[in-house]
Amino acid sequence: MKRTLGAAAFFMTITIAPAQSGEDKVTICHIPPGNPENAHTIRVGAAAVPAHLLLHGDSLGECDGGGGGGGD
Repeated sequence: MKRTLGAAAFFMTITIAPAQSGEDKVTICHIPPGNPENAHTIRVGAAAVPAHLLLHGDSLGECDGGGGGGGD
């Protein structure tokens, strides 16, 4: 018996803030793989956002409780 799996589509709005370097940056709450208690706010290039959201389980916007941040 064959099963057909439907593909799920994810639609999201990402607010992009221009950065001084000329690359668009997005603020996310980064949850390091294997170390979720070290979640912290970072800004990444817009092209890196899908990987952070889908692969790391990160979320858009600042983390609750702050957590400084650079980029990665």
